[in-house]
Amino acid sequence: MKDTISFNKYMMSAADDEIWTPISDQEIGYYLQLIDKVRTTLDRGTRKEKGDALEDLMTFVYGRFVIGYVEPNVFKGDNQIDHIVNFIDGMVPPFVFRNIGLRMVGESKNHKDSIGVREVTDLVELLRSKKANVGIFSSFKTFSRGRNKSPWINAEGKRRKLAIANNNEKIILGFTIDELETLVEKNFYTLLKQKYFALIDEIDDDYTDYPTDDLSSAYHLRLYDSLRQLKENNIISEESYQEGKKNIINKYGDIE
Repeated sequence: MKDTISFNKYMMSAADDEIWTPISDQEIGYYLQLIDKVRTTLDRGTRKEKGDALEDLMTFVYGRFVIGYVEPNVFKGDNQIDHIVNFIDGMVPPFVFRNIGLRMVGESKNHKDSIGVREVTDLVELLRSKKANVGIFSSFKTFSRGRNKSPWINAEGKRRKLAIANNNEKIILGFTIDELETLVEKNFYTLLKQKYFALIDEIDDDYTDYPTDDLSSAYHLRLYDSLRQLKENNIISEESYQEGKKNIINKYGDIE
């Protein structure tokens, strides 16, 4: 019929809420219980309780993908993979098709330390073994950086160097518990895209230098600072500034 459209055409323009189902008002209480259990077990739970709480949380998060299904606790030889998200061939939007592929690996780290170099290296090896392009850490803290907060040393530097070495085909991203809690208002698929592009675009950026006084400043915040300076110097108009600000937020996330 002329009034029908192909599923592929629908997926090309599908909203993020149609890719990852938002947490409903009725589910918020249950979701926050999962978050709270992760936090309380990290403080005083056994190793198994810590692991189970974080894995249960991520099973809930990954399971909300409409375009795929999640496999928890996958064993490969003597190794356990916390989650594998399998996307359904022919049902994926352009971002997943071009950048993630049909499989994504999730690892939950139930400790209070930052993600370390060895953990990043091990996850990249898991990606190779499972023929996946993107791996996601869920953890209490983000990637380790070192005393001067340089993004090119320790685990943060390792994930960047591995991405470059693999032509941006082995990407490691991370979500902290605080970030996961914001899913009561935000969309996980939206955040996933923002984190992906922030890392890729920063690696490929040959022009935006790190400020010498704050090496930990996020990439999109530095872009926004440059945009503000262009407006202050009357190089761009207020209209161009507002358009640029909107585009930075849409692609990389909040600037506050």
